[in-house]
Amino acid sequence: MELYEKETITCEEMKQLEKMAASKGLSTYEMMENAGTEAAKIILGKCPEAIRNPRAVVFCGKGNNGGDGLVVARKLNEAGWATVVVLVEGNPATEDAKKNYDLIKDKLEILDRREVPASGGFDIVVDAIYGTGFHGELREAGKAAVEAINKMGYQKAIVFAMDIPSGISGDDTGRDEPKNCVTADYTITFHSKKPVHDNPRMTDLIGNVIVVNIGIKEILKETNYE
Repeated sequence: MELYEKETITCEEMKQLEKMAASKGLSTYEMMENAGTEAAKIILGKCPEAIRNPRAVVFCGKGNNGGDGLVVARKLNEAGWATVVVLVEGNPATEDAKKNYDLIKDKLEILDRREVPASGGFDIVVDAIYGTGFHGELREAGKAAVEAINKMGYQKAIVFAMDIPSGISGDDTGRDEPKNCVTADYTITFHSKKPVHDNPRMTDLIGNVIVVNIGIKEILKETNYE
């Protein structure tokens, strides 16, 4: 079985596949666009019909996971949702994330982490702070954002995590539960599941796992990746 065909891969293997796909013509920007677009479709489909005018808040880190979140925010806004972006650790730092920030910075409400309303008031919360590159413990800004997200979840907002709930390592075997992490209702992961998604001890934290296609399998299959 080829690596791109596996249902579960490590975070390092995901990086390898992304590099291979990029070398075959699928740019990292296209992968980000695909990831955010497919995630937005899931979120739009999971919003209860009883919510007439959904309000969404997307917490974005400064890396590529945050870039995925910026695409999600753009797509939700285009669908007519009132959407707010929260920059957890400042402006985007990667080139692809910067490009996506430029597409929304004059169109959506963008807040600093400290400006998030304590009362919440959002129907949908998207965690796009940290992805497969995360390991160790959250910095103070991350901890504060995680606390805000979980508070909104307690207030009955539906929480969607991009790839992996922030605060959890994708390769985590679950021997020790993380001290601070997002508790998600749904985790939308890209291309394949990561080891943490298969760990039953993490189910209460990652919620329902949904795998979405971002174009890697197609490009590698078409180009006879070995």
